[in-house]
Amino acid sequence: MDKKEIVKEYQKGDLTVLWKPRTCIHAGVCVSKLPKVYQPNNKPWINLENAEQNALIDQINACPSGALSYKLKGEITNNKTENKMEKPNVAGNSPMIIGLEEGKNYAWCACGNSSNQPWCDGSHKGSDHKPVIFKIEENKKGAMCMCKQSGNKPFCDGSHAKI
Repeated sequence: MDKKEIVKEYQKGDLTVLWKPRTCIHAGVCVSKLPKVYQPNNKPWINLENAEQNALIDQINACPSGALSYKLKGEITNNKTENKMEKPNVAGNSPMIIGLEEGKNYAWCACGNSSNQPWCDGSHKGSDHKPVIFKIEENKKGAMCMCKQSGNKPFCDGSHAKI
């Protein structure tokens, strides 16, 4: 069943913050960076009055899932750096073995630019690359692809041997 995307909007002056609840992986980056703005136990949970516009934009650009975005009045885009890439950057030449927890959502970096490899830190913003969002059904170790060329993303399939 294809569900319609829900988008909630929050306004402060010329800034409109957009939140897509179904895209959110609840990584908590928003809450940890701006706890006075993002308060999950309150309704509405986003209070833009508790931060300056630049702080809000910096935090939104760090959203790993892309669930948070923004637009400024009079601008067509989110004012994010355009860094279109044909191919992702190689972040490593061998897989990274990671302990993965049952029931946890993960956002694997697909662009190769994250400073938090193998996880997304929002560095893909403005590119054609999007993180791979996945959930693990049981605790296990995973060989995370670091070359970003795997046919079994986010897991390594040995593609790094051909680079």
